[in-house]
Amino acid sequence: MTRTGVIREVCGDGYARVEIAMRTACGHSCEDCGGCAPGSRELVIRARNPLEAGRGELVAVTAGTGRVLGAAALVYVLPLVLMLAAALVCIAAGGSQTLCAACALGALCLGAAAAVLLGKLRQRRSPMEYVITRRFTLPPAGNNTI
Repeated sequence: MTRTGVIREVCGDGYARVEIAMRTACGHSCEDCGGCAPGSRELVIRARNPLEAGRGELVAVTAGTGRVLGAAALVYVLPLVLMLAAALVCIAAGGSQTLCAACALGALCLGAAAAVLLGKLRQRRSPMEYVITRRFTLPPAGNNTI
């Protein structure tokens, strides 16, 4: 996964703090459509800086795709699997539709809470590693020729 951000601080230990604008899954900014949340949010991450980019530079930051997909699977798949399992067990036990729906909803909520806790534990044990992989050069101010 690669995102674009601006270096806010060079830490001096081979790392930099990079500010990345958070976008919705559909790729639009929240303030444009107003469907997700008011205003945009920024995320400040600590990234390895092998290119020695400086403060204020626009850079590409990459995280390991496997880690990102694993986190997505944890957040989306675990609650869904628990919900389906609870519904199937309840149906097999002869529960009413209302009871089975309540069990499935409870398992979905339990799965979501477990995903959050497991995600935090995973991040604490093995934090996601971000690396600055590219510097972007911007044209000089006032030289906006196309």
